[in-house]
This record gives sequence, structure tokens and C-alpha cells, in this order.
Amino acid sequence: MTNNIKTTILAKDLITGYRVNGKFKPVPSFNINFDAKEGELIALIGSNGSGKTTLLRTIAGLHPSKSGDISICGLSPLKANRLEFAKSLSIATTELLKIAYTSVNDFVMLGRFPYSHFFGKLTSKDLQIVDMAIEETGIASKRDEQMNCLSDGERQRAIIARTLAQDTPVILLDEPTAYLDIKNKIEILNLLKSLTSKYRKTIIFSTHDLATALHLADKIWLITSDKMISKIPEQIIFDDDLAKEFNSDFMQIDKNTGNFNFIDKYNISIGLIGDYGLYGMTLNALKRIGFNVISNKSDDLNVIIEENEKLKIWKLINANEELVFNQLEDLILHLKMLKQK
Repeated sequence: MTNNIKTTILAKDLITGYRVNGKFKPVPSFNINFDAKEGELIALIGSNGSGKTTLLRTIAGLHPSKSGDISICGLSPLKANRLEFAKSLSIATTELLKIAYTSVNDFVMLGRFPYSHFFGKLTSKDLQIVDMAIEETGIASKRDEQMNCLSDGERQRAIIARTLAQDTPVILLDEPTAYLDIKNKIEILNLLKSLTSKYRKTIIFSTHDLATALHLADKIWLITSDKMISKIPEQIIFDDDLAKEFNSDFMQIDKNTGNFNFIDKYNISIGLIGDYGLYGMTLNALKRIGFNVISNKSDDLNVIIEENEKLKIWKLINANEELVFNQLEDLILHLKMLKQK
């Protein structure tokens, strides 16, 4: 079967970094090879200082690379005509987008600069694209408001609308969900996901929100201390790439869910028995307070969940007693005090 999916970004033996006192400092310290295809939502992750922002800026042509080759839709970020390159790639960073006293509508119109040369008159097609970008990002009701009057989530939508109005195959976003509450984080990333699907955009975003990235991104780019790994989320978990990079004595990734479990060095084993309904949340609560949960009876301490349409109870059974709790909160409070004895 022929693969008709286009490669939008291709990098070979790329060395990224920046100059310090006249000398080039590579960040990360190794050659990078990667590619991205149309319709992919890619999460760029790594520890602080690993080179995420530097890589995005290099792809965008804002940072020169020391060596290697990179192509964006067949164009070199540094050698291509800037206006022509701006029709292939748009980027949004907090550094580039500090425009306060501008209406949302005028701000989104800035995305049409490659076609109007900044001061040219916008055509009816330009205005239609601006309208589309504002509608798609759900900020039509804020069109006439100034950027500095928006909430953080609304401002991020306006930023994405500007990049969408630029009508490029590739969009780069540096920490688009930073400082957002959980609801806005999920909504923004779902918006990015829908744009890749509907318009076949290649969208790359850097993030520290690993759990959300693993659940929504099509691909993960992980910058480690010695290499860059590019895999689908499930594969990067199966292959222990995330575990090798992030696991510690106090935190480990769960291969079944992709979530991180916090480890209590004083943990005690406890058996948990029950049907699906309340089992998952009870499991989370027991792990959170430092218990090593096993899915059958332990020799010493067990929780049995009994539930039906009228009744939900948690039975705590040990060698000396059996206690019944009607609320999970009461059970957890009792177990926390038990651990402290």
C-alpha cells in the first residue's frame, strides 16, 4: 500500500544551540534526526534545559544551527525568503506575542502578513480566513475586546487563531498550556488535535504536562540526556523510554495507564477487592497515601468494596477487627492514622 502522507519537516544530523561569549553551545549536546508528517500533533517533552525551546526556534529559523540539514515543506529556515517561509510555518511564543492594547480581531489579522506584506490591504479572502480562524478557536464573542482584557485561556485561543490565520502547513507552539487551569489545558489541546485532523496541519508544541500529552498527542518527541526519541505515546511507554528518563525513588510511570504513581518509601501492602465501579478511585486513593495495593487478599490488611444501587461501603479487615465505612474519605483518614502508629 502506498503511503501518501506528506513529510512536512525533515532534519538530519542537526546540532542546535546558541552562542555564549562568542562560542557556540550545543543544546542538546548531540545530533538530532527527526521528521514530522501532515496531520500530526506532536508533543515535545524533556527536562528543564533539555533544549525544547531552542529546537522550536531552530525549526522556525529564529536560531541558527551549528550544522546539519533541516527542511520545512522543502524550504530551509535560514536560506528561504522570509515571506515565502512564513507561508509554510508559523510560531507562537510568549516572547513574540506581547501585544496588549490590540483587539482580538486586529491581532488575528496579523497572521495574514505574509500575504499582505504587513501594510497591504486585506482582501475578501484574507478576511474570510481571519473569520474562520476566530470561529474555529471559539473566540468570536471576544472579537472586539483587547488582548490584555482576555483570560489566559482566551488569550491562548487568540494566539492559536493568529497562527491558524497565517494558513501554514506547520504550526509551532512553545508551552501553549502554561499557566492554564486544567479545563483550559484540555480544551486547548483538544483544539490543537481537531486542527490537525480537520486541516491536516502539523502542530508541534512543547509541554511539561506529560500526562495530557500522552493521552492526546499522535507522537512524542522526547529529548533525553543523550538522544532524541520519536515514537507514538504507547510505544514510548512500552519501551520504558519515559521510565528511564523520569522514574525515581519517589515517582514511577504506570505502564497500564501512562500516569505517574508517587511512591511512599514507608509503603505497606494492602489487598483491594471489589467490582469496577469504585475500584479505580479507591485504588488511586490508597496509592496516594502510600500503600502498595495488590489485587487480591493480603495476609494482614484488606479493603473489600461492596456496592449496589442502594448501598456503597468499604470494609477494612485486619487480623484484629473489621470496620465499615460509608465514605471513601473516612476510610482514607483512618488508614492515614493507622500508618502513623
